Amino acid sequence: MKKGQLKPNELSQRFATSIIAQSEVLWTEKLNLPEIELAGPLVKRSINLLIAQSGSGKSLGAFIIGWKEVQNKNFAQMIYFDLDNPNTLVKERYSAFSPSNVVYLNSLDFLRFEDLRSVDGTMREKTKLALALLSEAELPETLVVVDTLQQVSDYNDIKELEKLFSLLRNLTFKGHTVLLLHHKSSKKESQPFKGLSYIFDSADVIYELTPDKDRSGLIRAMTLTNTKNRFATGFNKFVISIDTENTENIRYGENVLFEEELPVKEQIVSVLKEHPGIKQQDVVSLVRPSVNLGEKKIRTVLNKLVALGIVSVTQKRKAKLYTLNTVEPGFWDT
Repeated sequence: MKKGQLKPNELSQRFATSIIAQSEVLWTEKLNLPEIELAGPLVKRSINLLIAQSGSGKSLGAFIIGWKEVQNKNFAQMIYFDLDNPNTLVKERYSAFSPSNVVYLNSLDFLRFEDLRSVDGTMREKTKLALALLSEAELPETLVVVDTLQQVSDYNDIKELEKLFSLLRNLTFKGHTVLLLHHKSSKKESQPFKGLSYIFDSADVIYELTPDKDRSGLIRAMTLTNTKNRFATGFNKFVISIDTENTENIRYGENVLFEEELPVKEQIVSVLKEHPGIKQQDVVSLVRPSVNLGEKKIRTVLNKLVALGIVSVTQKRKAKLYTLNTVEPGFWDT
């Protein structure tokens, strides 16, 4: 043993003493983290997994959600890694969309960047390097979309999956949000299969996508059904209307609140009609006497109304101010 080096039992004791001494500091830091927030169906600062069979519209849904939430200013920008579709898809499908604050990359685009071009390895390795570099950079709040998991990691290889999800988790620790796409086999997948089980365990929020196609085969709407959510805040079902030719027709559709949440929604709407631009706590205080739910549930419903675009929120100094949006008659009765 080198001079001055601690003996194993001394090192153990020092470490144990150190973590116990910092327990209150660690706890306080966690309590001061931002509240859970929604961006459409996504839970912010978490790993969201979108699952559907090939050809169901996963890429379309992911792009539209991300683009809409950037327009809603829930994210400063979206960085979309499209490793699954041809380059011509953008022109065919997204020409009506504003490219403002949207970074859309495919495998060939990686060759443009010296930091990725100079590194030997497969596109999988280059993508992981890109994610690692982004997780270490100072960026405004960003939505990172990875399309698809199969193109970034071999999910027969647990070590590869661990590396990928570690990178994605680091992005969330930096305050970013991840949307990861996964092809669901047309055959029944067995969750006990180690790779698939690891994927499902590692994601924070999981949606399965079902498209609604017209007679010509075009996707006019899609329903996201939630199958996992680590958080109390979130949607059980989320519906999106689709129009790639007129982006103003892209809307979060029908009422997707639980039945017990509907009276809370009505009270929140009523309060905000009379008191526009008030703080969250004031909304809760004015709503609570009229409903049978507690403060946390009222705040959850308020968060959902923001995610649906019914209520808008603005930041004034340290306070968030909530205002009822002007929408067409009958919207809330959909």
